[in-house]
Amino acid sequence: MAMQVEGNEVFFSVCIPQYNRTSFLIEALKALMRQSFKNFEVCISDDASNDGRHEELQAFLADSGLQYTYVRQQSSLRYDANLRASMSLARGRYCLLHGNDDCLKDDALEKMRSEIVQHSYPAVVIPNFEDWQFGAVTRRIRHTGLVGCGPQVAVAHYRNVAFVTGVILEASKVHALTTAKWDGSEMYQMYLMARMIAAGGQLLTLEASLVRKDIRIPGEEVDSYAKKPRLDPCPIQERTPPFVQIGRLVADAIEPSLTPGNRDMVLRKLIAQLYLFTYPFWIFEYRRVQSWRYALGICLGIRPRNVFAELAVSKLSTVQLRLLYIVACAAGLLIPVSLFDKAKPALYRLAKSVRQR
Repeated sequence: MAMQVEGNEVFFSVCIPQYNRTSFLIEALKALMRQSFKNFEVCISDDASNDGRHEELQAFLADSGLQYTYVRQQSSLRYDANLRASMSLARGRYCLLHGNDDCLKDDALEKMRSEIVQHSYPAVVIPNFEDWQFGAVTRRIRHTGLVGCGPQVAVAHYRNVAFVTGVILEASKVHALTTAKWDGSEMYQMYLMARMIAAGGQLLTLEASLVRKDIRIPGEEVDSYAKKPRLDPCPIQERTPPFVQIGRLVADAIEPSLTPGNRDMVLRKLIAQLYLFTYPFWIFEYRRVQSWRYALGICLGIRPRNVFAELAVSKLSTVQLRLLYIVACAAGLLIPVSLFDKAKPALYRLAKSVRQR
């Protein structure tokens, strides 16, 4: 562990799960050095990176002037546990979650702090973000203000934290809710956000774009699903990527706050969003980066028995969700990818206009 921390009153703990993307992380740290608001610390959990650059990263941190805690894990924890490890280092009032290949805009922390104070210290804060290279804004948030709390609010907004950078969570609740139950889902932040809001924590949304996504460095690329070689030949078999767990994860997060009167309706809306918005996108994506046969395997992976069977929704909801599954798979497998690409901006706006409060 390498540490350089001062004082006891920290507002933001910038929590970064790191693995190998050292050049990108250094650029992100440079953006933190430029912040006008200085009352923050950086908490980095290095997931046993094997790029041989951890000493270079530590040297940069030591010279940066940032308050920081850096811990190098002895063996790989994978994403969820590594994110949790970075948050466990936090001393601040809020954990600001931060990917290792994104960065904050120069005035982001000051704007975030100002809105948090103005809105009486909410439990969860979500801003918009933009592309590093072209500046195109992804409007996951439609307005600035307090949205409310409760399980319906959690279900209306859980998809907005699939992209982690810029999501802010009240640290005391993060520490109280820590769990390894959903390791492997790659959505630990979604569990925490949904549990906090469902239990009564206020959600603050910020229309401002305060995050720059996907830092670009000449000659270097980050690993991603899109970079993996195509399977050829590609057998048709059930494929269950981590996003298949999202419905069960959010349902588990909000379960203590559900009532017999709203349980079926809330769970139906939760799963319906997956079949209407999340899963069709991934079917198209895997047709693009792999093949139609691979995408068919994804369709087999997102079948109801994997997504919501154990949630015990009503017979009527089961029929409705099974029909949505069929529609999602048919659309994802049969609509030309080129047509989907043209319609994607409009579909995204439609997806984000769905609000259930």
